[in-house]
Amino acid sequence: MKRFLSYLIVAALAVGGTWLVLRPAASDALTSERKLLYYQSPMHPWVKSDQPGRCTVCGMALVPVYEGEGGAGQEMTSGVVMLPPGSPNVVGVLTATVQKEPLRRTLRVAGMIDDDESRHRVLSAYTQGRIEKLNVNFLGAEVQAGQPLATFYSADLLSASRDYQLAVRQAGGSSTDSARLRLIQLGLTKEQIEEVPSRAPDDIFFELLAPIDGTVVTRHVYEGQYVEEGDPLFELADFSTMWFQFIAYEQDLPFLQVGQPVSITTPSLPGKTIEAPISFINPNLDDMTRSAKVRVEFENPKSSEGVQRKYEFLHKLYAEATIAPEGPEVLTVPRQAVLWPGKQPRVYVELGDGTYQQRLVSIGRMGDDHYEVIEGLEAGEKVVLNGNMLLDSQAQLDALVTDMESPEAMPSITTESGETPRIDAALWEPFLRSVDDLNLALADDDVSAVNASLKKLPMAPPGLTLTSPPPTENLDLSVIRKAYLPWSEEIVAAAAKHRDAFPNLRIFRCPMTGDLWSGAPAKAAWIQLSPGVRNPYWGREMRDCGAEVKP
Repeated sequence: MKRFLSYLIVAALAVGGTWLVLRPAASDALTSERKLLYYQSPMHPWVKSDQPGRCTVCGMALVPVYEGEGGAGQEMTSGVVMLPPGSPNVVGVLTATVQKEPLRRTLRVAGMIDDDESRHRVLSAYTQGRIEKLNVNFLGAEVQAGQPLATFYSADLLSASRDYQLAVRQAGGSSTDSARLRLIQLGLTKEQIEEVPSRAPDDIFFELLAPIDGTVVTRHVYEGQYVEEGDPLFELADFSTMWFQFIAYEQDLPFLQVGQPVSITTPSLPGKTIEAPISFINPNLDDMTRSAKVRVEFENPKSSEGVQRKYEFLHKLYAEATIAPEGPEVLTVPRQAVLWPGKQPRVYVELGDGTYQQRLVSIGRMGDDHYEVIEGLEAGEKVVLNGNMLLDSQAQLDALVTDMESPEAMPSITTESGETPRIDAALWEPFLRSVDDLNLALADDDVSAVNASLKKLPMAPPGLTLTSPPPTENLDLSVIRKAYLPWSEEIVAAAAKHRDAFPNLRIFRCPMTGDLWSGAPAKAAWIQLSPGVRNPYWGREMRDCGAEVKP
């Protein structure tokens, strides 16, 4: 029995060893039985070959695709770009996480420092008279409330003062009150009225006193000048409190609110900064500039010793300010991650394993380094910061190749019987060569050559009916291209079915014509009789944009 068990164990080991030895050979046999279909680029799936080699676009080694396998890009959805392992590091793809945070926007504005309008006073003449003497005869003079500004002669004021003297001596009661009221109406202060009873009979002049502490900013009179009732004499401003006023445009208003701190600097006080809050935002916007005035109120510091002025900030100074508002947390995306190829912004979201998905987003306010995201992203997703333009180019190229490989990639023409009409190549060739010359002139942005080519265009050959020929006047390129595009599309549609008659005929398509003008088709084609890409729609701006449409 023991001997029998030993035989069984030895036999089992022998079978297992034989299987281990033969397993690689069996696997190789299965692989060898699989049918090799082609070699394909893992990064550019449309690059295929029946021989091993390298991708003609990126230089990567082509990988074999066997029967029953889906080649690279077979399961790729629209707007998704897949990079081979290690490629993100090679091309320098960097990502950042979408997160909620306060949207920071630093506003830098410029404006003027003005005096506080509520502390601004104009001294006018209460009655007609003559300026006998000016006690303050220059602008910028600092005055105190009650300080004499000028000596004034007025017959009305002199008569009213003598009436008051008489009423006081007679102790007339109501007559005294009426005489006193008359002096108040003529501009005398309480202190001046109290001195009237003791005035000498030959004292015929009165002093005009400063109503507030301030600075003389305007003087309207000279010595010996006669004035009428209501004429302005002096204008005073109190510079102890100043206003900094600046213009805020519509796009900046969402970041501003009353009470926000503002840092103010001026070239006349280098190194000096005043911190003060916004006190008022004018709700009435200017129709022309679409802007509103914003006011910041601050206390004007006294000047240091040795400075020949009372306050540090002077009147009508140019000043600059920095505002750094910080609002509530919102979903943000770095500005570097957002691409704007047209009217719709988009980003590329990392899906993992070298896969990136194009995502259209709705953008709100713009901060210093981030955009506010209204729709299209979720917190925690990773967006591409560096390398997103490369991914976007790849995605557009993938979409272009997919479109060209579709059965409806190129329109066709047929007769009423459903057959393709035959053409006379000898009559078509001069016309196609003229169109090719026009294409080249448009691709070079050569206005004179474009207009010359338009005037030399021959009649359309038999079998080709064109409904929208471009203008032949001396117009600019934008006008010509707008009329040329549908005309060129008609030629492409007709020539697509007759490539066999023209060995050098090539058809190219641009995937970005939708950005040329409003209403332009997303993709437009043109014909060429020479190799290379010469985009007539974009010209020198993107002369090489496009790919050949294979038959």
